[in-house]
Amino acid sequence: MREWKTRDIEKRIREKMPAANRSLVRGRRGKVVRRRPRDKEEQDILDLLCKRKWEDDLARGKVKIINKREWYCEFD
Repeated sequence: MREWKTRDIEKRIREKMPAANRSLVRGRRGKVVRRRPRDKEEQDILDLLCKRKWEDDLARGKVKIINKREWYCEFD
């Protein structure tokens, strides 16, 4: 039986991890799940992009505000 040292195991894991992750991602079907939470800066940037898209769609007439509680949106 072969004996393994902890540092040898960790080294092999580090070497094989990128290939293993690639094969997992390629074989994944369905919705992609985030593995890390978004940081504050990333949230702010995404909020800004979303707000700009909303304002642009509103200006182009793709979104029509009926009243304060309802709105209608046309998709391409």
